[in-house]
Amino acid sequence: MSDAVSASAKGASYLILLQISSRAFTFLINQIILRFSSPERLGLSTQLELYTITVLYFARESVRVAVQRQSEKAQVVVNLSYLSILLGFPLSLCLGWAWLQRDLPAIPFVFEALSICGVATIIELLSEPAFVVAQQKLLYGIRASVETTATILSCLVRLSVVLGSRRAGLDLGVNSFASGQLTYALTLFVLYSWNIQSVAKKEKFSLLLTKLAE
Repeated sequence: MSDAVSASAKGASYLILLQISSRAFTFLINQIILRFSSPERLGLSTQLELYTITVLYFARESVRVAVQRQSEKAQVVVNLSYLSILLGFPLSLCLGWAWLQRDLPAIPFVFEALSICGVATIIELLSEPAFVVAQQKLLYGIRASVETTATILSCLVRLSVVLGSRRAGLDLGVNSFASGQLTYALTLFVLYSWNIQSVAKKEKFSLLLTKLAE
């Protein structure tokens, strides 16, 4: 029991350390991006971030809390996690429609940026089955490496889009933010699925929605 607690504490510390490091890297990249962004674009990026956070929060947080209380088989928590995906579709559509009803600044490709962010939220929710397994089994190393990689790649893509569009003389609006969100979501989905798939094979459960044996 003490070994398990010690491993859990060590893993949690490792996760926190990597999260702090990735946030510091994010801060530095954002400082560079700020030099090439207008206040209107920064404000709109913040609104898009609020949109994605809101969809993700209402779609998955209550499910994650419920999953934490489950000590049953991994397949049970995987099946429960699909509720987040089911909730995510109508939430992203309804909140996206409400977001577009507001007075928005005259910035190009606003609808496209919102659409990309909406797709990104759904893709991120698709990583929930693998995430809840990592959470249930205290796989902090996987969580830390996956989330740190996703954050770094997201920042690099945002910076590349900002600098590339500026060099090419293109005005992509806030699509740099949207592309960063999409990169983050895709990285989470691919890496979580890849890492947890080996666990699923070993313990004989599926990351797909599966009927439980009676």
